[in-house]
Amino acid sequence: MQQLLHPLCLTLAVTGFLVLLWPPRYLRRDRALTALVGVYGLSALSFLVSIDPVWGLLGDATGNPSIGILAAFGTVTAQVTLQIVVLADWVLPHEKARSRTRLCLAAGAAVIAALVVLFLLLPASGRISPQAFTARYIHVGVYQTFLTLYIGAYTIGQGILAVVCWRRAGGTRGTWIARGLRIVGAGALLTFGYSTIRLVDVAAAVFGFTPLSRSAERFAWLCADGGSTLVLMGFLIPTLAIHIVPRARAWGRAYRDHQRLAPLWHAVYEALPTIALHTHRAASAHGPSLWGATWHLYRRAVEIRDGQWALRHHLDESVRRAAEARYAATGLRGAELAAAVTADQLRGALTAYHRNESPKTPTEYADAGIRDDVRTPNDDVRALLRIAAHFEAVSEHEDAATSWT
Repeated sequence: MQQLLHPLCLTLAVTGFLVLLWPPRYLRRDRALTALVGVYGLSALSFLVSIDPVWGLLGDATGNPSIGILAAFGTVTAQVTLQIVVLADWVLPHEKARSRTRLCLAAGAAVIAALVVLFLLLPASGRISPQAFTARYIHVGVYQTFLTLYIGAYTIGQGILAVVCWRRAGGTRGTWIARGLRIVGAGALLTFGYSTIRLVDVAAAVFGFTPLSRSAERFAWLCADGGSTLVLMGFLIPTLAIHIVPRARAWGRAYRDHQRLAPLWHAVYEALPTIALHTHRAASAHGPSLWGATWHLYRRAVEIRDGQWALRHHLDESVRRAAEARYAATGLRGAELAAAVTADQLRGALTAYHRNESPKTPTEYADAGIRDDVRTPNDDVRALLRIAAHFEAVSEHEDAATSWT
């Protein structure tokens, strides 16, 4: 059962770790997120070292065939400690959360140190599989203390997790946070089955009773791994809903808007290639990289504005008046009219630039009068998207007219 469930739990833990780890800049600003990354990383390690091949490799590398049990218990203890740190940062005021964090970390470190000492007192043995380790050592007094300390710390940590999650789930306003906390609480409660069976095994060994059956052992691992899975899923759900999904949507919008600006950018870039950063040309010519789509979008907007500024000496009043009359007749008003006229002006300015012609009557861009309303980079992107839409529409109309003739 253990060797079947652990790889599944390991996959979930690694997935959560990788999802939360990127981009790293968020970790510097969010202590709870940093601790949560640690939860998933330590969880992955605890499952990894308990898989039979890794258990054997670890024993061969260290010269101690039993070292895997210390690695597993130590990483799980650290994981449970960080789970409480995450909750403290989520539900307590800042100063109180800091004091609780220090207390939890100190308690976790003390338990791990005691586990190390007790492990070193265990009698040496040959190669033992993870499944057979407890059965082999359950009648050894040092291991009974070792296991009881671990199970006690584990149960206390999971108990705190269950109580806090269920209490806070009903009082939070965030739907996804409430759902995630309830799942975490359910998972923590499920792990009590594992703890109960392990403590019963210890008590049976101490008082000379027959240990529990293999069915109970399988049930113990089902509770442990099933509970851990629910806890990991519960922590990940609100994080995905609040942090990851909005970032993915923002990336999608940035990529979409970057592509929508492409026809306008290409037209300006072909005339004025110096508008692009040297290291940025490849991304500008094709599409934004997987990371940094928002930066590439803002960079593209800046480059278009730079090109627009460079072409201002080729603006002719006749082009502006003709465009204003034509678009006003179609019902365009305000910012949309200014965007349509500016698109025509840019096309005329590019033609004049290529022909090296100077305007008979210089003028300014139609959107110059509404730029006071552009206060943020997002505002500027939206304004340029309107211009780009009209610029592309005129291009398609001219291409259709050319192919018809």
